[in-house]
Amino acid sequence: MTPDEIARGLTNAQRAAFKWLKEHGGDACFDKHGVAFAMGETAETTRTVWNALEKAGLIYFYGGKRDGGKGYGRLAVRKIIQEQNNAEV
Repeated sequence: MTPDEIARGLTNAQRAAFKWLKEHGGDACFDKHGVAFAMGETAETTRTVWNALEKAGLIYFYGGKRDGGKGYGRLAVRKIIQEQNNAEV
């Protein structure tokens, strides 16, 4: 699936959340309430939106208790998407 095809299937909330993550370094952590935090700011989106972006293949979750570590986990933009210079997703 191309970035354009993925973008057409996203809601406005998903586009805004993905844009926020890219503008905040492409990596964030979750607090105990499931709110994403990056570069000193919190994302104004719900965990449901992040789950949809993961399902679409745009981001991935890592770290935290589910991986045997501490904390509530992290999320990041998939590298292949970051390398798409002109992909407006």
